[in-house]
Amino acid sequence: GLSHRNLIINGGMKVCQHSNSNSEAITGGGYHTVDMFKTVANSSMTYAVTMSQENDNPDGLGKSVKLLTTTAKTPSGSENYILRYTGEEQDISGAGLGTSSCKQLTISFSVKTNKTGTHGFQIYIGNNQPNMTVAYTVSSANTWERKTITFPTYTSSYSHLSDNAKGFMIDWNLASGPSDIMAPYNWATGSTAARGVTGQVNMLDTVGNYFQLTNVQLEIGDTATSFEHRSIEEELHRCQRYFYMCADGTRGKSGTNRAPICTGAMYNSSNFNGVVNFPVEMRTTPSLYKIVGSGYFRIWGNGGSDGCNDVVLEGSSPQCGIANIYDGLSQTSGSATWATTDNAACRLGFQAEL
Repeated sequence: GLSHRNLIINGGMKVCQHSNSNSEAITGGGYHTVDMFKTVANSSMTYAVTMSQENDNPDGLGKSVKLLTTTAKTPSGSENYILRYTGEEQDISGAGLGTSSCKQLTISFSVKTNKTGTHGFQIYIGNNQPNMTVAYTVSSANTWERKTITFPTYTSSYSHLSDNAKGFMIDWNLASGPSDIMAPYNWATGSTAARGVTGQVNMLDTVGNYFQLTNVQLEIGDTATSFEHRSIEEELHRCQRYFYMCADGTRGKSGTNRAPICTGAMYNSSNFNGVVNFPVEMRTTPSLYKIVGSGYFRIWGNGGSDGCNDVVLEGSSPQCGIANIYDGLSQTSGSATWATTDNAACRLGFQAEL
């Protein structure tokens, strides 16, 4: 079928829940801007990069993710600087990896960078083992190029994780220390480590170097088809299985810096409890994501309101979470109230990422 053949979520980089400005200065690993794509800093590596969602796409209109070097660095030892995507086991199970019926996989993506030459790429299945590396070449600087890699079948049995656990990882290796540089290799089980390829560029060696990526597609078969454009609604719902930004002080405001969070009641005079229902069932029971500070929340009720400072997760399931907002409240116990943000920097979310 032509629809839903792409195993990658947010491959067009449309969804960007993690940053309220669509751009973040970063020094280490984690999810910072576009959903599902994170930076990795192996061996406690630090670096200075700006990660951003850009209105730049080979199709003319569309989005991409951009990594821009702001401080030069040469990795040492086993340090690695990576852009990574991680998918669930049940998303890739149709390929039959590790069985005699295994099918080939093909990935295609569009890349734009000022660094021409050899670039490193790695794919892992199972619990990072087996894995293989591939070298691909960027021929023209500052120009969108489409790359296609077809992986050989893997028919040897290996340990598959549970359906909603990690099934595969994909790395764009942008800089590696000498201990992790080696010639490209086919499926191997000797190591679970991130690897760069011989001769690959170092994206961190000069301030102003950049790497852009978009239209990432992984599909079952030996042929790359044209990129599958999905609606923003569908991509957002897929991303919210892993991360849901419930409230952002700069978005969805009902008043100055006031994004609605939920309705609830005062558990006692100083603690508000409210249930946040998630738009989709999350991958697993989530943890709380928050950016809080003095006066970052406001609780409304009884004809007035109180500012307060912090939130904890009272309980959660893949379907909903109970937010306990406290520290600074003085309301009537048992009264019906509702909560909003009260600062542009305030952010409240739920994370079940791989």
